[in-house]
Amino acid sequence: MATSSNIVSTLGAGSGVDIKALAENLVSAEKTPRKERLDAKINQSEARISGFSAVKYALGEVKAAFEKLNDPSDFAAIQVSNSQPTAIKVTSSESADLGNYDISVSQLAQRQRVTTSPLGSSINGGKPFRLALQVGTGNPVSIDVKDATPAGVASAINNAKTGITAQAINTGSGTQIVLSGQPGLSNAFNITAYRDNTAHVVEHNNASLIISADPLTTGMAVSYQDPISSATVDVAMEQDANANWQPVDASSIPAEDTQLTIAPNPAEFTFALFNAPFQDAEDAQLNINGIEVSRGSNRVDDLIKGVTLDLLTPTTGTGAQMVLSRETTGIKSNLQALVTAYKELEDTFKILGDKGSEVEKFGGALAGDSLLQSIRNQLRKLVTEPSSTPGSTIKAARDVGLSFDRYGVLQLDESRLDLALQDHFDEVVQMFTADINNKSVFSKIDAGTAGDAVKRLDGMLRSTGIIEQKTRMTNQQITRYKDELLALDERMSRLMDRYLQQFSVMENIVGNSNSTREGLKSRFEGMMSMYTNG
Repeated sequence: MATSSNIVSTLGAGSGVDIKALAENLVSAEKTPRKERLDAKINQSEARISGFSAVKYALGEVKAAFEKLNDPSDFAAIQVSNSQPTAIKVTSSESADLGNYDISVSQLAQRQRVTTSPLGSSINGGKPFRLALQVGTGNPVSIDVKDATPAGVASAINNAKTGITAQAINTGSGTQIVLSGQPGLSNAFNITAYRDNTAHVVEHNNASLIISADPLTTGMAVSYQDPISSATVDVAMEQDANANWQPVDASSIPAEDTQLTIAPNPAEFTFALFNAPFQDAEDAQLNINGIEVSRGSNRVDDLIKGVTLDLLTPTTGTGAQMVLSRETTGIKSNLQALVTAYKELEDTFKILGDKGSEVEKFGGALAGDSLLQSIRNQLRKLVTEPSSTPGSTIKAARDVGLSFDRYGVLQLDESRLDLALQDHFDEVVQMFTADINNKSVFSKIDAGTAGDAVKRLDGMLRSTGIIEQKTRMTNQQITRYKDELLALDERMSRLMDRYLQQFSVMENIVGNSNSTREGLKSRFEGMMSMYTNG
């Protein structure tokens, strides 16, 4: 080889040759072009991976835009106009009946409230008593009050959970118990306090029978069994000036050891407790479009379909004018967001597919890759082809103003959209959504233009999708290229060792030749000197 001849020629000069540098130069001359080719392939593959990531991001934005057009609820926004919002709070749902409504509120629903007179620290002398509470037409509820204090009464009523709330309020001149019911006439209530009417024999002998009972007792039944005839004998009783009870006929007084049967009439009686009503239960009174209605609550959700009215105060003047209309601004915004997302996708595709792109990292990274055109074709069909759930008039996205210009740019004709929403709103919803909320991306049913787009894009972006497959294949290629670089390094290392060994042998040969030459030269010079001087 010419290279070997040059080496020998160079070494012929003798020592002084850097054989290591010479070997490194020869190895580099062989290794560099191969390494550069592999490095270029790695860089190109890494750029492709960056390109796939850019595709996924752009597709994710398009998918997010379609998801805002995927459900009927995305089209269901209602716009509410209310001339008296401080009197009536209006909340609408997607099912609200659209139209104009005149509403007057003359009276709010209110709750019944009653209270006691100012009370001391105990009630009924501190003895337990009973409350009978009836709400509306329901059955009376019996409430036992064991702690006969204002706080104990309030606690017993609240624990009964009848819908009536009790508060013990210290007014400074005593404690009053305030009861509050729920709004509406049907929640009016009655509460009565009862205490036991027990009778006690104060004196019982042949000459006298005295029985004490609560001063409010209106009658006393006393009887005994005759020991001879076993007949029941009634004793007529009357009340004296001290409110004690005595027999009308003293001669009828039985012996002291006679067993008496005593029964006050009644066995329990009412006593005044909640004796100060100060607010009656009332229904709300409204007039809606000339019709008088009443409701037992200030939250009215059964007058207008899909609308809840919270009555805050009576209306003024001629009442509130309320208009429920379709809110289309959000629909336009969502469609415009789709147009924007698609434009950004196209811009990304142009950068990725342009060999001359100067964009760092992924400019031109997917030039010549069929993936870009395949995705582009699939997305365009979603706009240009009929929906899987078309209406009779609105059959495809193009019918609501979505179309491609001659440069492949998606655009929205808002005038055409306005007409479609105005004249064929239900068909627009059907075309985009199939009239189904919360569709699964794994469902095989027809899902409308937006629903089908979401499913298709989800499939592309999934771990089993084409983009991830290409990414995995490219990563595998990078791994192979790096393995080839390692193998190249190993081969070049062995080549370096071989060059050094060969050059070392050649250096020794040259060194020995130079030594022989110098010895012969000295001998010849000595011989010449002998001849010349002799």
